[in-house]
Amino acid sequence: MNWANLGALGLGGVLLSVPIILHFLMQPKPVNIDFPALRFLKKKQQTTRSRMRIKHFLLLLVRCLLILLVAVALAGPSVASNEFGNWLSLGGVGFSALVVGGIALLAYLRPKKNWPLVGILVALFIGHLIYGGVAASRLLNSESANLIGDDQAPVAALVVIDTSPRMELQFENQTRLEKAAEISNWLVEQFPGESQVCIAFSDGSPPFFSVDTGAAGRRIESMETNYSGTRLPVTIMEGLKILEESPLERKEIYVVSDLTRESWVGENSNRLVKRLERDKDYTLFVIDVGVPLPNNFSLGDLRLSSPDISSGGQLTVSTQIRRIGDAGPATVNFKLERIDPARPVVRDGVSVFSESFYPDQTANKELDSNGSRDIQFTFSDDLDVGTYHGSVQLEAADGLAIDDQRFFSFRVSPTHDTLVIHPSNVQPRVMVSLLAPRDAVEDGSARYTVDVKTQEQLANEDVDFQDYDAVFLLDPQTVDDPFWEKLQSFAELGGGVGIFLGHNANINGQVDPSFTTETAQRIIGGEIDVLWFNEEDDLFISPKELSHPIFRPIVGYETSLLWHRHPINKHWGLQVDGDNETYPTQTLLRYGNREPAVVERAIGLGRVITFTTPITEYSYNPDRRVWNRLFSTNPVPVAAYLLTLGIAEHLVQTDADSLNVQVGQSAIFQNDLKENPESYQVFSPTIDKPPTTIHSVEGKIRYRFNNTPGHFRLRGIFDEQVVLKGFSSNLSVAATDLSRLRPEELDEFLGSERYQLATQKNEIQRQQGTTRRGQEFYPLVVIMMLVILGVEYLMSNRFYS
Repeated sequence: MNWANLGALGLGGVLLSVPIILHFLMQPKPVNIDFPALRFLKKKQQTTRSRMRIKHFLLLLVRCLLILLVAVALAGPSVASNEFGNWLSLGGVGFSALVVGGIALLAYLRPKKNWPLVGILVALFIGHLIYGGVAASRLLNSESANLIGDDQAPVAALVVIDTSPRMELQFENQTRLEKAAEISNWLVEQFPGESQVCIAFSDGSPPFFSVDTGAAGRRIESMETNYSGTRLPVTIMEGLKILEESPLERKEIYVVSDLTRESWVGENSNRLVKRLERDKDYTLFVIDVGVPLPNNFSLGDLRLSSPDISSGGQLTVSTQIRRIGDAGPATVNFKLERIDPARPVVRDGVSVFSESFYPDQTANKELDSNGSRDIQFTFSDDLDVGTYHGSVQLEAADGLAIDDQRFFSFRVSPTHDTLVIHPSNVQPRVMVSLLAPRDAVEDGSARYTVDVKTQEQLANEDVDFQDYDAVFLLDPQTVDDPFWEKLQSFAELGGGVGIFLGHNANINGQVDPSFTTETAQRIIGGEIDVLWFNEEDDLFISPKELSHPIFRPIVGYETSLLWHRHPINKHWGLQVDGDNETYPTQTLLRYGNREPAVVERAIGLGRVITFTTPITEYSYNPDRRVWNRLFSTNPVPVAAYLLTLGIAEHLVQTDADSLNVQVGQSAIFQNDLKENPESYQVFSPTIDKPPTTIHSVEGKIRYRFNNTPGHFRLRGIFDEQVVLKGFSSNLSVAATDLSRLRPEELDEFLGSERYQLATQKNEIQRQQGTTRRGQEFYPLVVIMMLVILGVEYLMSNRFYS
């Protein structure tokens, strides 16, 4: 039992003696009077005197109890265990019921009964019994509560602070991160002396106990927004491991967050809630520093027509403007940086980048409340070969600046050389027209040169695959192992290989053995097993997840592509070797029967894409039934055209996908030492951060420290000439999603009624103080005082006159 004011309890003990002293001092002294006529009443007088003495002692007891309750209420009693406090409260209710029941019984036994008084007392007694029964039932069905302890005892505290980009939202001239730092510093100051404090950020760094509360405060002051950290459930789990190492009995957890969904969802909620159930003696507070109804403009992911274009080619950049809150206008600027061979450089400890730009483009859009609008910019000019950086930015500032700008990079390359190989019974015009359209060839804007050779020609010619950027096999027939090995060597050095399987791999209903050798399976990505037939025209492909680069041409046209108009009648079954660590393999696209349609395998510096049905089939073949109608002329085969174009571009531009990555992803570039330097300086978007040096390993440049949005620039020297590369890094749209977590979702992670939610310091202080002191009994004591006061009144005015 804890007492908030022991002095009040001592004073109550002193005052307790007052009614006792008055009782004995004011006792009437008997006077001896001889009155013979009254002698016959002496026996009755003795009986009445004994009864009055009992009543006086009862009245004295009630008045003493009344003073004692006043003293106890002022002393502020509490207990460490909420469960014990609940049972103690129930005991107080039982005592009150006993007193009321006793008085009711005495009132009923009086010769002259006061029936209204008896009725009131009986009703009060029954009310006590009902309340006590309900309370006891709830206690018997509830789980054990927390042990908290003395409010001045040291505490082992875990303070988890959300440092996600969403915490940069500004409201009332203060970012959510600044608000979190203010509350967290205030929390640290509230902890009793000799407490152990662990400050944990959602940046993925390991948590630890600070040396003292002063060190904890300095750690809070040094925190920064993290763009590629972990979600809060993971951070809390890691912090709990540290907290359980503390020898202190009392442990408290504080989670300071804006309660946006992205900070929580995506993790297994059962793991955290089960862990918290195991540590029931840990007190958990959730401090909400978020904005319930924010106003914010934002830009969606950028979509480039291609990250690799030819000189004189056209670049299209599209995105989406989004609005949370009231309707309003938005102005968006498109900026493209010119290449400056003298930059980037470091001057006076600060990185200096190109300050020359092509003419800006501006677009204005009116957005509805909580609405969105698509926007597109097109750029065409005669550009030199090299890597270019640009941005799309909202002009007006709003609450969250980090999602007002998106960055992009693209490369202007020389013409790519490709080789298309086909048997003599297959026409290659689809692939040729995709890579080198006639009008583009005529006006000199074609991005690819195409050499076309039959398999019979290759058998008589010594063709070096290394002269090409990509090789495409269209419905190949019998292929020997030396040819597969040649393809493997080509891929290992960075080449792209596209294999479109068809009827030429079929011999009398069985797969050609040359496609089932170990070497062939290594290139194809798995084992070709059976030939699938579909008599009805109800099997087709339909991409669901469009995140892979081969689907880049499709993005934006998903709803208008008529895949069901191009059914698949035959395709090869493929047992994908997805567990091969040497050659990572993934299925990019499936048919409606869930069989693999498009498979990608990484081999060395290059990649191989296998399509299990051909692209050389047309609407009619007099010799056999066609395998598919992907390129039938009615309707126009836009869907298959865009998919095949995406596959071809992905194979030719083997490292162009690293030009635009998300924060946290690695950027990987091919680096042929015959044409490129062995090492580069990497300039971060943070201008005061010194550049780092990275080296080429196995013909590749890998940069893993992509932890902030912006342009990363690579500068090297080869043959006394400056070589500039680079890439752009952006936050995902989800990383700046301000959607709030619903209460029931938070309950899934922390457990219903397992935590206490607060938004202001006074709420934290009130809940914190109540939790540390335990359950208080002031309200119960006051109620008991009223009951005893009523009893005293009845005894002094009703039981005798």
